[in-house]
Amino acid sequence: MKCNFLRTAAIALLCAATVCSCGKDGADGKDGNDGTNGANGTNGEKGEQGIPGNAGVKMYIWGERVVTGDTTYEIPIPYEEIENYLINAYACISGSWIPVPFAAMDGLSIDYALWKYGNITYLFVIISKADGSGEYDSPVTFDAFRVIVAPIPAENITEMSVKSSSVDYSNYAEVAAYYGLPE
Repeated sequence: MKCNFLRTAAIALLCAATVCSCGKDGADGKDGNDGTNGANGTNGEKGEQGIPGNAGVKMYIWGERVVTGDTTYEIPIPYEEIENYLINAYACISGSWIPVPFAAMDGLSIDYALWKYGNITYLFVIISKADGSGEYDSPVTFDAFRVIVAPIPAENITEMSVKSSSVDYSNYAEVAAYYGLPE
């Protein structure tokens, strides 16, 4: 019985100590000092060169069109601003890109003029005889027609000259490659 009494007393004492220790919360400890910052890591490798930009160059594309006489294409640039752009036009006839203006293909001459109607700019394509004797008699099928419009930065307008560029603007493929446009 003595053993039971001691065991009961020990359990009671243990329970009392547990209850008493859980009821009290001690004071928070003092905050420690921040550690020192680690060394900066090494820089990564240089990335690959990105795709060259085209400096705001836009290309307007029209599909097949049978032209008899003159035709027009709308260009969404206000007419008052058109002098700040370099414009190149190309007609695709029988699978070949031809710069506009163009003359002497089967007596055909293709030229263009810019025209204003309201605040809209139109590229007016003129189909005539290469000898200048009037309108071309037969219909002409354009497989496609493209106009490339390149903005000229204001600071370059007085400095630019035709001879300053190595691009042959009479060659559509070369112009498309230069500006990063699809062929």
